[in-house]
Amino acid sequence: MENEAFQSNDIDKIVNKARRKSVIRNIIISTFSLIVVGALFLFINGQVVSKAHLKAADTNRLLYEISHPNVQIGGGEVDYDIFSGSYTYNQFKIIENRIIPWGLELRSFNGIGHNNKSSAIAVYDEIRVGENEDELRRYNTTNGQRVMDFYHPWLDYLAVHYDLDLIQDAPSDAVMEVAISFDQPYTTNEIQEIFKLNNKITWFWVNEYKQNDKKHLEGLHSSGTSASKVYGFNVETLRGEGDIVIQDEKDFLVILEELKSTGNYDFMIDPLLESTKQNMNEGLIVGAVITGTKDELLKLKEEKHIRAISLGAVVRNY
Repeated sequence: MENEAFQSNDIDKIVNKARRKSVIRNIIISTFSLIVVGALFLFINGQVVSKAHLKAADTNRLLYEISHPNVQIGGGEVDYDIFSGSYTYNQFKIIENRIIPWGLELRSFNGIGHNNKSSAIAVYDEIRVGENEDELRRYNTTNGQRVMDFYHPWLDYLAVHYDLDLIQDAPSDAVMEVAISFDQPYTTNEIQEIFKLNNKITWFWVNEYKQNDKKHLEGLHSSGTSASKVYGFNVETLRGEGDIVIQDEKDFLVILEELKSTGNYDFMIDPLLESTKQNMNEGLIVGAVITGTKDELLKLKEEKHIRAISLGAVVRNY
């Protein structure tokens, strides 16, 4: 039997079939490669962002050690992006062992674990209410609690709060926090000798101005500085195996140096380091936060070195 002549359309069929197989094979290879590369990218990105988050959150914890008097931070949520991310956390205050919610904060961070500068300057959850400077008070919009004001001894103000009358009107079972502003800078040792309520102090406000800033601070200032925007340190902290340690100016400097070593927040830390080193000997502390009952806080009227008293959060004693 003679072989049939090889037709040209048979060649086309063979070529098309081979082409289809090649296309399918390339699609399978490309899809598999994309899956492998994608999975590898997701794994690497997850590892990088996870480590970056831990570093950013730890740096933010250090920042809270020198800011936000009486405010602590707790658990929240983390969102991962491409070599970056963001995290939210709860803020709360502990006033004489009573907890007050203080709102949520959001931070964004990059792949090397630095909190972005724009998110480091928090959008403070507060509002000022009042018809004139004497009546204006700041309030936390999350819970309606008062936000304390501080008054620097080097500055002159249109109005200075001295809230003993508000403390007097508080319920008898209330516990409160107040910001006291001193008439001049003091050392922690001097404060221990001067103030009768020293054992009620929870937080020290530090002088963030340098000595040569005095001439630039002349003139009237409209209001004090919100407690959300001052720097200082807790009187007590936990170290080692939960031991309570009393802190002083040197401990504050150690925290600043530790923050400096992270490479984050340099725009905030560098000026603080300079002013702290300048003011260490002559007196670094220009104010404090005190907590207590109405009867305890009314004793502040006996203190002669207090320039201003600003009432903050109040919680009932039950």
